Amino acid sequence: MLKILIRAEILRKFALPGLAVIACIIFVRLTGSLQLLEWIAFDNFLQLRPPEASDPEVVIVGINEDDIRTVGKYPIPDRDLAQLLTIIQSYKPAAIGLDIFRDLTYSPDRAILSNILENSPNLIGIEAALNTRSSLVVKPPPELPPNRIAISDVILDPDGKLRRCLLASRGNESQIKYSLSLKLAQLYLRSKGISFKHGARADFPIFFGNTELNRFHSHTGAYVNAASGGNQILINYRSSKYPFTIVSLTDVLSNRVKPQLMQNRIVLIGMMTTSINDTFMTSATKGTWLTDVVNSTDQYQLIYGVEYHAHATSQIINNVLNKRPFIQTWFFAWDYLWIFTWGILGIATGLLLQSPWKTLLSLALASFLLILICYSLIVVSWWIPLVPTLLALCGAGLTTSLFDQNYRVFMEQRILTLKRTYDAVHNGPLQTIAAMLRSLDDNSSNSQLRMQLQALNYEVRTVYEVMNQELLSCNNRYVDTPIPTLLYEIYENTLMRSLPGFDTIKTYIAPDFTPLEDCYLSPEHKIGLCLFLEEALCNVGKHAKNATRLDVVCKREKSLCILQIIDNGFNYQSNYSGGRHAQSGRGTIQAKELSSKLRGTFQRKVRLPQGIICELTWRDIKPWWQRILKKS
Repeated sequence: MLKILIRAEILRKFALPGLAVIACIIFVRLTGSLQLLEWIAFDNFLQLRPPEASDPEVVIVGINEDDIRTVGKYPIPDRDLAQLLTIIQSYKPAAIGLDIFRDLTYSPDRAILSNILENSPNLIGIEAALNTRSSLVVKPPPELPPNRIAISDVILDPDGKLRRCLLASRGNESQIKYSLSLKLAQLYLRSKGISFKHGARADFPIFFGNTELNRFHSHTGAYVNAASGGNQILINYRSSKYPFTIVSLTDVLSNRVKPQLMQNRIVLIGMMTTSINDTFMTSATKGTWLTDVVNSTDQYQLIYGVEYHAHATSQIINNVLNKRPFIQTWFFAWDYLWIFTWGILGIATGLLLQSPWKTLLSLALASFLLILICYSLIVVSWWIPLVPTLLALCGAGLTTSLFDQNYRVFMEQRILTLKRTYDAVHNGPLQTIAAMLRSLDDNSSNSQLRMQLQALNYEVRTVYEVMNQELLSCNNRYVDTPIPTLLYEIYENTLMRSLPGFDTIKTYIAPDFTPLEDCYLSPEHKIGLCLFLEEALCNVGKHAKNATRLDVVCKREKSLCILQIIDNGFNYQSNYSGGRHAQSGRGTIQAKELSSKLRGTFQRKVRLPQGIICELTWRDIKPWWQRILKKS
C-alpha cells in the first residue's frame, strides 16, 4: 500500500505536468496549428535525400524564351505546334501530353493542327475544368474526344506550395475527369500490358494491374482536415536536380533530337519560360530549372507546370513498374501514439536524471536520434511526425525536470530549515541547559541557577523569531556581508552569553578575520563557518574549567585557510579527544560536515600543558572563471 501511495505521489507531482504538456501538444496539433512547421520539416527532409537517377521514361519538350523569339510570336502558332507534334509522332512515343491550352480555333493554320490532334490516339490535351468561377474555366481542344482530355487543375496547400496531385475528380458536368499525369501513365502502362481499373466514383481506389495507388486522406501525415475530395496523392518528387531530359522546341524542329530519346516513352510538351505564368512554388525538391534562372532559395523552389506533370507521371509509372514507393504515412491514431511515447520518454528522462545538465544532454541526444529516425524513414518514403514529437519529448522532459528540481530544492530547504532549527536550539537553549547541569555539579547558588533558567526561558521563546529572521535575511546577508564581519559578530555575541566557562577568562585578544576576506565562500559555506565558530566558543563556555585565556586565530598559508579556537582550560579533554561525545556530539557532526563541503579537515586536539585546540583547515579553490579573470 505504501509503495502504491509513493508511486501515486510521484505521478501527481512530476508525471502529471509532463502529461499535461503532451496533451497540450496533441491538442495543438489536432487544431492544425503545427501544419506549417511540419510541412517545413517534411520539405527539408525531402531536399536532403540522397540523389536519384534521372527518369529516362519521361522527356520534356520545354518551350523557352529562345523558342518564342525563333518562331516570332506567342502563343506558338498552330503551324509550328503541328510541325512539332508531327516530328515527335515520327519518333513513336508511347504517349504525348500537350500541357498547352489550345481551345481557340480561329487561326488560319488550325486545320493542320486539327488533323494532327484528331489522328494522334496517343496524344492527351488539357482543360481547366474544376474552378467554380466560369471565367477561369478553359475548354480543351475541340478536336479531341473526351477520353483524350485531361484536367490540369492543381491543389495548393495553405502555404501556397504544391505537394499534392489531383488524379481524379468529378467535374462540373458530374462526370469523372482524370489528370494529365494519370492519363499519360495509363497510355504508357497499357503499352506494357498493364490495365487500368477505377470505380464509379472519383474517390474509389485506382489500380494499375494489382498495384493500388496510395490515396491522400484529410488527415494524411501532418494534414488536419485537409480538402481530400476526388482522388489525390502526395507527390514524391524525384530527388535530383535534373530528374528528366529536357529538349527545346528549336532542338526538335531542327532535328537535333535522336529518335531513341522519345521512342516508347512519355513526351510532355509545355511552357518553360518566366514570361508565362505557369509556375508553382514548392520546396520538396532541391534545385529546379526555374529556380536556377530566378536565383530563388531552397525554401521557395519554383517549378514549371510541365515539370510538375512530369514528376507526377514518373511517380505513377515507377510505382507500378519499379515499386518506387509513394509517400506513406501511418493511420493518424498511430501518429499520436508515437508522439505520446516520445513524450513519456521525456518524462522518464526528467525523472531519472537529477542533474539539469544531464537532462539537457540526454534530451539533446534523444532529439538527435528522433531526427535521425525521421530522416531515415523519409529516405524510404515514410513520413512520420517530427515537430510535435520533438516538442513533446523536450517539453515534457524539461517540464518534468523543472518540477523535479523545484521539489528537490523545496525538500532541501525543509531539511536545511530543520537542521538550522536544531542548530539554533543546540547552540542556544541546549548550551544553557548544559551550563545549568554544570552549575548543579559545582553546587552553584540558587540565584545563579535562576538566572540561567530565565536565560533558557528567553532562548527557547525566541527560537522561532531567530529562525524566521534568519530565513528572511539569509540569502542577502550571507551573500553581501564579508565573512570577517560575520565571524566577528558571532564572536562578540557568543562571548556575551552567560556561560560558566567565560567567567574565569581574563585574557581576550580580539581576533583578526581579515585573512579570510579574499577567500571564495558560498553563502552556505559562510553559514557553516559562523555555526562552527559559535559552537566552538560555546564548548569553551560550557566545558572549559578554570580557563583564563581564549584565542581565536585566523590565518592563511598560501591557499590554505586555517581557523583555530584555543583555550587553556582543563578537565574536559576526554569529552573531545576520543570519547563518546566526540563521535556523537552535534557540534562535531557540524564541523565534519563543513570540512567535507570545504574539502578540508577538522580536528580537535589537546594543547600542552593544558587546553584544547579546535581547528578547521581548507584550501581556497576559486571558480575557473575567477582564475581566468585573475590571470588576465
